[in-house]
Amino acid sequence: MSGEPNGRKRAAGRATRLLLSILPKTPAGRRLAAGAAVDSVGSGMFLAASTLYFVTVVGLPAARVGLVLSAAAVAGLLSPMPLGWLADRVGPARVYVALLAMRGLGYAGFALVDSFWPYAVLTCVLTALDRGCSPLQQVVVGIVEGGQNQTRTMASIRSVRNIGLTAGFLLAGAVLAIEEQAAFVALFLGNALTFWVIAAVVEQLRRRAAAAADSAATTTPAVSASAAPAPSSDEPAPAAVRSPFRNLRFLLFTVSNGVLSLHDSVLFVLLPLWLTTATDAPSSAVSVLLAVNTVLTVLLQVYVARFAETTAGALRLIPVALIPLLVSCAAFAGAEHVPVWPAAACAVLAVVLLTLGENVHSVAVWNLSYELSPAPARARYLAAFSLGMTGQQIVGPVLMTGVLLPLGTAGWAVLAVVYALAAAVVRATGAPPRTTPAALASGPAPAPSPASSSPSEVTP
Repeated sequence: MSGEPNGRKRAAGRATRLLLSILPKTPAGRRLAAGAAVDSVGSGMFLAASTLYFVTVVGLPAARVGLVLSAAAVAGLLSPMPLGWLADRVGPARVYVALLAMRGLGYAGFALVDSFWPYAVLTCVLTALDRGCSPLQQVVVGIVEGGQNQTRTMASIRSVRNIGLTAGFLLAGAVLAIEEQAAFVALFLGNALTFWVIAAVVEQLRRRAAAAADSAATTTPAVSASAAPAPSSDEPAPAAVRSPFRNLRFLLFTVSNGVLSLHDSVLFVLLPLWLTTATDAPSSAVSVLLAVNTVLTVLLQVYVARFAETTAGALRLIPVALIPLLVSCAAFAGAEHVPVWPAAACAVLAVVLLTLGENVHSVAVWNLSYELSPAPARARYLAAFSLGMTGQQIVGPVLMTGVLLPLGTAGWAVLAVVYALAAAVVRATGAPPRTTPAALASGPAPAPSPASSSPSEVTP
């Protein structure tokens, strides 16, 4: 009997060590991660239960709900750029906090929806705000953390979000089992509360950062005007910076990264269809494979992030990410030509390799996209960068179902070639160029980020 308590203590100790290993290093980063965990629990509840609620409880036609979700996706495609433009002028953290507060209010409003048009308008507006928040989160993490802690904190946030989403899905299951409108209303209000919680966390961190900057400014000896310090990262800078859509290098990086991100559509669109139509593996294995991806993402993100703390390190990770992506294509193709259990084993191996490549790729491009974005227009540039991922989410499912799946085994060879070409372009365009007189013509270059691998690497 005494062995059981000791076993539970050891298990609890391992769980605690695992949790500590995926948390950010700094107190501010841990608070951001905790806020993201709370937010993702609410998001998981909403994602799992909202569509069923509006179709079965409110009584909206399923076809019209699907039409609204498609229209909302278009609104989400268009929103990041104007919100990024606003953030560069007002301050990224201020805009991010305001958007979080508005999202909380909007998601609470779903509890009052009882007809089609309020649902349609609210869904489109909130999707636009949701997509606009995504690049701003990266800017805010850079402001709060900066330097070499930024990549680890972004990785930690992704890890805890996966944990929080899973918890939210389970909580939503309880609501769906109750099947009472009051339970759904409580779910909507709980989701809204999570946005206000993280808004309060970010606002407090923003004020602390501003107070620290003011304190540093009052204690720093006077300097000449030509050597005046750069403005705070959270303040809009007056320097004119060309549009990201006129920056060919940045556009190539954005588009090629979107193409390399097709692994997302492979996992969530192609995998379920491929497993049931091209292999002898049981269809029930889909949920197991997706669970493998989620668990590995939680375990891998923070570990891999340590190799992307500099721009040079992040660049080295791009070919490292390509290798498991290519081998996963071979494993997927091999599963189509073997019996049921070897096919299942090949599918598990393919998903493990795909997840490894996905995680290495994602932490690398967090650093590279941030470094390629000029400081005075960082929110605008990262908003433009997010369009590559959004484009992949729009085009990817069509490519998976209309091109790669019908090609059969040859489709995996095509995908491998696409991965290789995209990775080559990401690698070639991902290094911030050295400062040149031509680059200076578009405005003064910002100071090198602490995350750069050498003093010569500066933001364009």
